[in-house]
Amino acid sequence: MIHTIYTTFYTFFIILQMALLLYMLLSWFSGGDKLKSLLSLLIEPVLTPVRFMLKYSIFNNPAADLSPLIGFVIILFLQDFFGRLL
Repeated sequence: MIHTIYTTFYTFFIILQMALLLYMLLSWFSGGDKLKSLLSLLIEPVLTPVRFMLKYSIFNNPAADLSPLIGFVIILFLQDFFGRLL
Protein backbone atom coordinates (compact mmCIF):
# COMPACT_ATOMS: atom_id res chain seq x y z
CA MET A 1 0.00 0.00 0.00
CA ILE A 2 2.78 2.42 0.93
CA HIS A 3 4.62 1.55 -2.27
CA THR A 4 1.53 2.50 -4.30
CA ILE A 5 1.29 5.87 -2.55
CA TYR A 6 4.97 6.63 -3.16
CA THR A 7 4.65 5.59 -6.81
CA THR A 8 1.59 7.81 -7.21
CA PHE A 9 3.40 10.83 -5.78
CA TYR A 10 6.47 10.11 -7.92
CA THR A 11 4.33 9.90 -11.06
CA PHE A 12 2.43 13.06 -10.10
CA PHE A 13 5.67 15.01 -9.78
CA ILE A 14 6.87 13.73 -13.16
CA ILE A 15 3.63 14.94 -14.77
CA LEU A 16 3.89 18.27 -12.95
CA GLN A 17 7.50 18.62 -14.06
CA MET A 18 6.58 18.01 -17.71
CA ALA A 19 3.68 20.47 -17.47
CA LEU A 20 5.99 23.13 -16.02
CA LEU A 21 8.59 22.51 -18.72
CA LEU A 22 5.93 22.83 -21.41
CA TYR A 23 4.60 25.98 -19.70
CA MET A 24 8.10 27.51 -19.77
CA LEU A 25 8.63 26.61 -23.42
CA LEU A 26 5.24 27.95 -24.50
CA SER A 27 5.92 31.26 -22.77
CA TRP A 28 8.53 31.99 -25.44
CA PHE A 29 6.09 31.57 -28.33
CA SER A 30 2.86 33.28 -29.29
CA GLY A 31 -0.31 31.31 -29.87
CA GLY A 32 -1.61 28.23 -28.13
CA ASP A 33 -3.70 30.25 -25.70
CA LYS A 34 -5.99 27.35 -24.78
CA LEU A 35 -3.05 25.11 -23.94
CA LYS A 36 -1.39 27.93 -21.99
CA SER A 37 -4.53 28.52 -19.95
CA LEU A 38 -4.88 24.79 -19.22
CA LEU A 39 -1.26 24.55 -18.13
CA SER A 40 -1.69 27.71 -16.09
CA LEU A 41 -4.46 26.01 -14.10
CA LEU A 42 -2.06 23.19 -13.24
CA ILE A 43 1.06 25.25 -12.63
CA GLU A 44 -0.17 28.40 -10.86
CA PRO A 45 -0.70 26.66 -7.48
CA VAL A 46 3.02 25.81 -7.58
CA LEU A 47 4.25 29.16 -8.90
CA THR A 48 2.16 31.51 -6.75
CA PRO A 49 3.92 30.73 -3.41
CA VAL A 50 7.31 30.85 -5.15
CA ARG A 51 6.48 34.25 -6.68
CA PHE A 52 5.36 35.50 -3.26
CA MET A 53 8.65 34.44 -1.67
CA LEU A 54 10.69 35.92 -4.52
CA LYS A 55 8.83 39.22 -4.19
CA TYR A 56 10.49 39.86 -0.82
CA SER A 57 13.88 38.31 -1.52
CA ILE A 58 17.11 39.47 -3.07
CA PHE A 59 16.18 37.61 -6.27
CA ASN A 60 13.28 39.97 -7.03
CA ASN A 61 13.93 40.83 -10.66
CA PRO A 62 11.25 42.60 -12.72
CA ALA A 63 13.06 41.76 -15.97
CA ALA A 64 12.91 37.99 -15.56
CA ASP A 65 10.48 35.73 -13.73
CA LEU A 66 12.56 33.13 -11.93
CA SER A 67 9.62 31.37 -10.29
CA PRO A 68 9.25 28.64 -12.97
CA LEU A 69 12.92 27.76 -12.63
CA ILE A 70 12.74 27.62 -8.83
CA GLY A 71 9.47 25.67 -9.03
CA PHE A 72 11.17 23.21 -11.37
CA VAL A 73 14.00 22.70 -8.86
CA ILE A 74 11.50 22.18 -6.02
CA ILE A 75 9.61 19.60 -8.09
CA LEU A 76 12.88 17.83 -8.92
CA PHE A 77 13.76 17.72 -5.22
CA LEU A 78 10.35 16.28 -4.30
CA GLN A 79 10.53 13.77 -7.14
CA ASP A 80 13.96 12.63 -5.98
CA PHE A 81 12.73 12.42 -2.38
CA PHE A 82 9.82 10.15 -3.29
CA GLY A 83 12.01 8.21 -5.71
CA ARG A 84 14.42 7.38 -2.87
CA LEU A 85 11.54 6.23 -0.68
CA LEU A 86 10.54 3.61 -3.25
